[in-house]
Amino acid sequence: MNTNTLQKDNTNQNDVNKDVDLHKLHEELSQSEQQITAIIESFIELGVSIYDFPGTPEATQGMITNLKRNVDRLFKLNQVSNDPESTLQKVSIPFEVVQYIEDGRNPDIYTREFVEAIRRSNQYQRAKMHGLKLLRDSLAEKISEEFPDLESTVQDILQRTNLQKEE
Repeated sequence: MNTNTLQKDNTNQNDVNKDVDLHKLHEELSQSEQQITAIIESFIELGVSIYDFPGTPEATQGMITNLKRNVDRLFKLNQVSNDPESTLQKVSIPFEVVQYIEDGRNPDIYTREFVEAIRRSNQYQRAKMHGLKLLRDSLAEKISEEFPDLESTVQDILQRTNLQKEE
């Protein structure tokens, strides 16, 4: 087997592994979402139970059962989230997104603002590069006019520093 075939086999295997990891991650995220939804619903039920608490022994026992169920659900969720074999360990959520959610804001707003900030930064950098290119060309022209014997050196420098195609 030649090297190209081995590289193709490795690439195909990597693609399969990525698909399996992605599928496993999706499953684990779905499970976690269901667990969190169940916990939230259970806490809402608990809040309603506390508000309408009649004080009977049956109601007390029901509330204790609900609390135990919530503790068990939280414990299971904690185990899954801290499992070193879990693909959830590879998921990294920026602190700013968590802060947005805690502040009651939509994380999509964070994403939009982040993309806009990157776009502005890219435009600024592009303008700086364009300005430096104009300065370089202007200096090259003036140096060539004033020192004709340096023309070949100036052209060499222009060639080496022209990393982008002319626009």
